[in-house]
Amino acid sequence: MFSRILKQPFYSTAPLLTSKYFKQKNSFNINFQPISRIIPRYPHKPFSSHHEKQLKGWRKYASQFRSKPTSYIISFAILHELTAIAPIPIIYIFLSATGIEIPFPQQALDEGNKFINRIVVYYGYSPFENGSRKLLNLATSYAIVKALMPVRLAACALMTPWTAENIIGPITAPV
Repeated sequence: MFSRILKQPFYSTAPLLTSKYFKQKNSFNINFQPISRIIPRYPHKPFSSHHEKQLKGWRKYASQFRSKPTSYIISFAILHELTAIAPIPIIYIFLSATGIEIPFPQQALDEGNKFINRIVVYYGYSPFENGSRKLLNLATSYAIVKALMPVRLAACALMTPWTAENIIGPITAPV
């Protein structure tokens, strides 16, 4: 706010720069200095590769993300989907193979199977047996994957830099 008050208004200097002003003063021989004399040059670019080697920890990855945001976003999205889809069949097979019984009311399980059987038969598939725990194991697998969301997000964030640099980066790099 104070910078607005202290700064000289633009409109007060604008008439001085018009050609009408120069014609009145007969001063068309103006010597403009190059801007490099006014503004000193910096010896290096702020995000050069030399600068990246000095950074440590998360700052290194943040500067890499600034230089290649597309590959980082794509790799995070792919990892996020892989960590959401791949564990479901693994957990389902584990639950089915070990025979772990999830405590669930048998009456609710039978009603759920009856409802799903109508849909399955409508589409031409064979119905589930009475008392089958296949759908319960599938729903449990889905619930476990959803409950592990914070762990999945942390794993995706940790794997993103490596995936972006070693897999997505070479694929999307111009030839």
